[in-house]
Amino acid sequence: MFDAKGQNKTDGVRDWRDRLNYSRDLGTGFAAPGGEFTRALFEWSFTPMGELLHTVIRGRRVVELGAGMMSFGYALASVCGARNFVAVEPFYGDIQKKSILSHLSESKGISNRIPYKVVDQDMLAYLEGEPDDFLCILACGIEDCILPGPDYRKKVENEIMRTLEKDSFFLSSHSDLCPKTLKHIELNFPRASSPKVFDRLRLHGKSEAFEKNEEKLRKFVFGLDH
Repeated sequence: MFDAKGQNKTDGVRDWRDRLNYSRDLGTGFAAPGGEFTRALFEWSFTPMGELLHTVIRGRRVVELGAGMMSFGYALASVCGARNFVAVEPFYGDIQKKSILSHLSESKGISNRIPYKVVDQDMLAYLEGEPDDFLCILACGIEDCILPGPDYRKKVENEIMRTLEKDSFFLSSHSDLCPKTLKHIELNFPRASSPKVFDRLRLHGKSEAFEKNEEKLRKFVFGLDH
């Protein structure tokens, strides 16, 4: 977010509570640090069942809505072989950039390095600038309590439907974003760091996405081999 002089108004603000107050004043959503649900997906991607994430992310242009402070969205996209990654984060963009750089430094020579950028926009403004049928979209922890309101959520859902690549998925974990015209399936998986805790993931997509991935979905989601 920028002021009339083009300066990032969150520069120098380190305490998340200050950013929360600032985001409330703007009325475009509440600043939530985030990270845990995306982290759960990243850790799950190393398990046999988590191979499903590699299937649906590999080669895609991945956009994480409301990426927060942590670099787990980039790490997930990287380990799953995405084409590139965009973190859309209006309130913690500065910390998100540092987090990705730290991840790249710590994982040098271990994981893939894919092109990335961090965009200091709210999710609706960002999606409105993307072309039709182009993206694989990720949203973790984007619940109603951090969105401006139902009208905003509906507009974001419409933009997700428009920008989602025809044979790709919108991956939604603990998120209230739920595009009504897209088919979806839901699955639960144990959190690697706390096996007694189960996280939920919804895969939303157009008919082409489900048809293209039918065999893999049957295997990973329904536990069927044929």
